[in-house]
Amino acid sequence: MMKVTILGYWGGYPKDGGATSGYLITTEEGNVLVDCGSGVMSKLTKSLTVDDLCGVVLSHLHDDHMADIGVIQYAALGSLRNGRMKDKLPLYASNSPEILWSRLQSDATKNTVIDESKSIELAGITIDFLSVNHTIPCFAMRFTYQDKVIVYSADTEYIDRLVEFSKDADLFICEATICEGSVHTVGKGHMDAKEAGLIAKKANVKELVLTHLPHDGNFDRMKEMAASVFDKEIHLANEKSVYRL
Repeated sequence: MMKVTILGYWGGYPKDGGATSGYLITTEEGNVLVDCGSGVMSKLTKSLTVDDLCGVVLSHLHDDHMADIGVIQYAALGSLRNGRMKDKLPLYASNSPEILWSRLQSDATKNTVIDESKSIELAGITIDFLSVNHTIPCFAMRFTYQDKVIVYSADTEYIDRLVEFSKDADLFICEATICEGSVHTVGKGHMDAKEAGLIAKKANVKELVLTHLPHDGNFDRMKEMAASVFDKEIHLANEKSVYRL
């Protein structure tokens, strides 16, 4: 079994009591934290501690996807000092922009630069990467565990190569930042719900989760837009979302 718990789903900055991007993927072999935005640490510690993580993978180095990484590292440093953790916490990320990569350096984590041509394995999950079109280097991710597949778009504008990357996924977690009438995004490097639905349809995924949501978005309308092109199950991410595959 592979389980996904959505810890945060807001774009830009969190609403009161919420969090920006953060996804906990759990298997029988461990836990992987995917993105670590503002407020994610407080959500994570409701169910586990940093000692329970096999690793952290950051799609890119914007603060709404990495703002809490320093907090995670501070907690990990404490666990290393008191012996609850024996080894540094593995952390995978882009090394660009360089000034943001420098912020990730810590005695608590073993940092590895993501190489799109190489898979990694954490908690028994094979993780593949795809460079997508955002405003800084950013990677979509494909998580394969036994016979189940989850794909996370990260932040990106619509690109055809994401279709093949997401092919036949059991769950497609896709950004849908752009919403007509919203003033919280200029739209550069992002998609709307219809584009997310179009990728889901072309890729023949089983379920679609819309995430990275604008605070002032018309969420009913966003689901309608996705459903106009994708006729399978569509969900809006929320902090109680748990998906078991």
